[in-house]
Amino acid sequence: MPLPAENSAFPPAPFDTAYASYAENEAWYLGDLKKLGEIYSQNGATRQATHLHNGTLHRGGLMGGVSRMFWGRPVPPGQESRRLHIPAPADLAMLAADYGFAEPPTVALPAKVNTDTTTSTKIDTIRREQVRLDLIANSDAVKATWNEMGELKSVFGACAVITEWDREVADHPWLRSVAADSIIPEWRGSKLSALTLWTGYPDPNRPNVVYRHLQRHEVGRIVNRLYKGTSTKIGSVVPLQTLPQTEYLAAITSEGQDEGTLLTGIKRLTASYNINMPSREWRKLGDLRNAGRSDFAGILPLFDQLDETWTAWSRSIRLSRARITAPAAFLTSNGPGQASTFDEDREVFTGLDRPIGDSETGSGLDFFQPDIPVEQYEATAYALYREILRAAGYSPSAWGEYGNQVKTATEVQDREKSSERTRDKKALYDKAAISEQASVALEIDGLVFPGKGGGRFDLPSVSFPAVSQSDPLRDAQVIGLLDGARAITVDTKVRTAHPDWDDARVRKEVDGILADSQPAADPASPSF
Repeated sequence: MPLPAENSAFPPAPFDTAYASYAENEAWYLGDLKKLGEIYSQNGATRQATHLHNGTLHRGGLMGGVSRMFWGRPVPPGQESRRLHIPAPADLAMLAADYGFAEPPTVALPAKVNTDTTTSTKIDTIRREQVRLDLIANSDAVKATWNEMGELKSVFGACAVITEWDREVADHPWLRSVAADSIIPEWRGSKLSALTLWTGYPDPNRPNVVYRHLQRHEVGRIVNRLYKGTSTKIGSVVPLQTLPQTEYLAAITSEGQDEGTLLTGIKRLTASYNINMPSREWRKLGDLRNAGRSDFAGILPLFDQLDETWTAWSRSIRLSRARITAPAAFLTSNGPGQASTFDEDREVFTGLDRPIGDSETGSGLDFFQPDIPVEQYEATAYALYREILRAAGYSPSAWGEYGNQVKTATEVQDREKSSERTRDKKALYDKAAISEQASVALEIDGLVFPGKGGGRFDLPSVSFPAVSQSDPLRDAQVIGLLDGARAITVDTKVRTAHPDWDDARVRKEVDGILADSQPAADPASPSF
């Protein structure tokens, strides 16, 4: 799909379907209770009940079925909503980012090893291109970008990895991630052929006017356009100088190209599409089949049930406040003809027309406080938590264990296997996208900042460390047993003890161990 025609609908079909799902996921992710109420009510109309059926409040119309969701149910007339939200969706997205990128990946070009001809010793050399690659793909800034990407693609199902550069901002290209709710990908078969990013700029003086900056990445060029439209229409193209945020793009137009068009000088895309997991719901829907799947897919009703449980628990606490019933003589009169008032924080509020002393306690006062079924509410909440984690592919222990049972290290590792499998599957997509754009950025670096080490090289490798720290004592015992059976090499010992080390560091450690293990010279020997 090229850039949209003027005054056409935006987002264009079929991405309007995907964007509706993105908006729903975003409302849960942000905990936007107003937005959730609008989504699960009749087009955002009033959520007040329209009738009573079999003692239950209902709202008429076709959207009545949606009202079965807790956040879509009508509020009784005249009653204030006290519904609560637990940020489990945001916690789940943060959990996905933690598992994926709390220990960030390392991006490296194939090692270049030289041999010392005098000693026949292999020597690792530091490559200039690796130094530039470290600046682009291994810096703290890009590690923070990966963490953000892990969280957003958990919510929306995919992110784009973009190569950007600006001589006036930095002396090297950098990588950026953009969530799926701000991109429109184009496919040729299963391969990305082009990708359009967009950013909205609402006009503060005209509520109905929305400016949109569209940036289309094609093989060999990047096209920037600014549109002036509405919330549902793309509108017409206006000069990039219209907004200060896009004015600079007009100045970087390549010679002989339309305004805002930049030739990249390479025959590759400066954008990669990185899915969270393969789509289920849209796998037969053409352009959406490669859109990816959110961790929220299929579990929004569980989020809804969790909020309902938490709200009911809070209501039970509110209604279980201690109350005292007392004779009318014990209460303060508001004066003749004055109506009684109710204060829910007042501990004595109910007057009974009976003699003082006529009560269970003999004092004229009766105390009442209902029990709170804490165990039932807590068990229900934790059961929902477990189902949310299971459906998203994570171990039940990912959010902590329920109960006080003590588990061995082996049992804990067994419980973490689901999380590690999910992380490993997601890492396959991360590796492909990061490797591709790291290579593109390094090639752009060679063109825009020549002489510093950038250029076109083999695809770099992307290595993720172990998802969780293993028990050092257990690892030492295993290594000791295998060593005693002479069934493990020094190299394997080092890699087992330090799974996050690269080949060069492992080789150096192995050489040090072998040197230290050489037998000491015998003082009685003539050669001593």
